[in-house]
Amino acid sequence: MTLEGFLLEGAPPQHIDEIREIVARWSDAFPPQDLARLNDVNVYEVVTGWLEAPGVEDSAVLMVASDLTALARWRGRPAPAVVMGRLNALTRPILTRISDSLSMTPRPLSAAHLRRAHVLFVGALQDPTHAPSQPAVAYAAALARDPKVERIEIVHSGDLTSDMRDYIHDELGGFPASRGIALISTADNPDFLADVFARGPCTFHFWYEPALSPVISVVSRLGPTLMFVDGDDAPVQYADVYWSRRSEAEVRDLWGGQGAPAAFAANHVQVLQCPARALPAPEPLPRAALGLAEEALVIATVGDRLEAEMDESYITGIELVIRDRPSCVWMVAGALPDYLSDAFQQVLGPRFLHIPEPSDLARLMTTVDIYANPFRSGGGRGADLAATAGASVLTLDRGEVAGIAPPDFLALDAEDYLRRLDALIAVPELLAALKARQAEHLAQVGDQKALLSSLQKMVRTAAQRYAERGNGLPLSQTVFAPQGAQAGGG
Repeated sequence: MTLEGFLLEGAPPQHIDEIREIVARWSDAFPPQDLARLNDVNVYEVVTGWLEAPGVEDSAVLMVASDLTALARWRGRPAPAVVMGRLNALTRPILTRISDSLSMTPRPLSAAHLRRAHVLFVGALQDPTHAPSQPAVAYAAALARDPKVERIEIVHSGDLTSDMRDYIHDELGGFPASRGIALISTADNPDFLADVFARGPCTFHFWYEPALSPVISVVSRLGPTLMFVDGDDAPVQYADVYWSRRSEAEVRDLWGGQGAPAAFAANHVQVLQCPARALPAPEPLPRAALGLAEEALVIATVGDRLEAEMDESYITGIELVIRDRPSCVWMVAGALPDYLSDAFQQVLGPRFLHIPEPSDLARLMTTVDIYANPFRSGGGRGADLAATAGASVLTLDRGEVAGIAPPDFLALDAEDYLRRLDALIAVPELLAALKARQAEHLAQVGDQKALLSSLQKMVRTAAQRYAERGNGLPLSQTVFAPQGAQAGGG
């Protein structure tokens, strides 16, 4: 198989052009015979080994490491934690050197200014239905709830679709222009950072900004920083405050296993709330429209790269749990290769329902009883819609969906997951109780007033830590200085 064929396997259509750019870069950088031996088992190990070889330029290390992390996300095949630790150990010093090269005089910053002005880096704003993009706008809206906030700038990469512009206007257009809410495209304004700095002191926030973006370490010299993390993957770059749904103990274990500095976990704060738009309950879709019986128990799997994300243990487990239960229907919403859909149809017959391209996923989820998330890190948009529609969410304790499901019903592993699924089917009272608990948890997670309160506390903490590390001294002299040789306190 060619390199292009291998990397495109299981990738969603919207990332095909980006993957072809990676193919072109790797074809220029590595010998053809080395590329020819890459496969799903060895790709992360082999490519990381290339980057660890002497003489590889810093720019090449950052570029290829970024490619690897993007491929893991797009193709639904995560890199092993030990390999991610090696990549982070390669890239963290490079990013620190870039940050250290910024020539500036440390400057104390007023806490009042830092509360009033915020710059939010959000990566690419793709579409209102895109899981990171929608809450990015909600993040800005949460900050704008504070009447003392005078400036909010959303820094994004690339262009905005008309749908995204309309969504942003709907969510933020009601705030007065005097509040200073602005969109900044890094593509349209290459000097955006100088412009941001010229507008005065501010607190910097990172929401799904690419993990290896040099901007993260650079702006840590200019002001205090807050970074949202999903909690499972250790951050590569320093922030004064990291926040996620994970407890401090969980973060210490997870990040320590990936070789992150202990100072990173020490800066983590658990926040149960997430930026969220209050979604109205969708209009129910009659089950008859899908040929479903009213009394059927519908289990849904949703995604745009399910071929890669549904592994054998998930597929076999789902089939075994529902095979001898005539009332159960497995609905799969999203593209599937013919060989998989044909196999499911052969095993389950009419109790398998495939909807390759749902026209209205929110309404479709109103027909669902259990949203059965595959053993993956993604799936947040489908889970959010399912929970809003009244379904229960079943998932492993990892990734973005774990923040949507009630914490006391997160599965520890595949075996526990399938045991819980079996119980939900067998005991209707348990399913009803979980649906009620799901609704309570969704209200708690979506409490934007509580989120603002947490953000305000984290902004104060970040400002204090920025001052303790010398008000912008190089990171190599503070955060990453040898023990006992730190400048500026902290």
